Amino acid sequence: MLPTMFAAAFLALTLAAPTPNQKVEAFAGTWLAEFDGNTFVRLEMSLNGGSLSGRIGLGDIQVDEEGRVKAAAAAPDRLTPIFDVVAKDSMLSFSRKDGNDTDHFEMYLGAGDQAELRFIPDEATLTDLKEAGIAVPKPIALKRVR
Repeated sequence: MLPTMFAAAFLALTLAAPTPNQKVEAFAGTWLAEFDGNTFVRLEMSLNGGSLSGRIGLGDIQVDEEGRVKAAAAAPDRLTPIFDVVAKDSMLSFSRKDGNDTDHFEMYLGAGDQAELRFIPDEATLTDLKEAGIAVPKPIALKRVR
């Protein structure tokens, strides 16, 4: 009887545990950030054969001395492809080309259709921001719209 109960309990736990695709699926959709009525971040994530791909549009932002957005322009209509997409638990990392530069981001899932987008600056960008007296932007709240 004990082996049968153990097998049934193991099967129930296995069926209840999320599969890797279920975790990845949590990132799929269109994610937006708005400021003063402008959508300044648009991130579109698609699931294709178990892999995530996507594109992003970022409007120019200004941040205060603590890195909070204080002004934002609308994201461009033309979105930029993202690459190096890696999902791990509730975090997704990815990059995008911006001219000759490569920008790196991390997205953290929150409750429901909420997430947080973080810009991950490299050392050169950190130096440039510091020299210009600009704070590193704080995480940006995203909301999934579909």
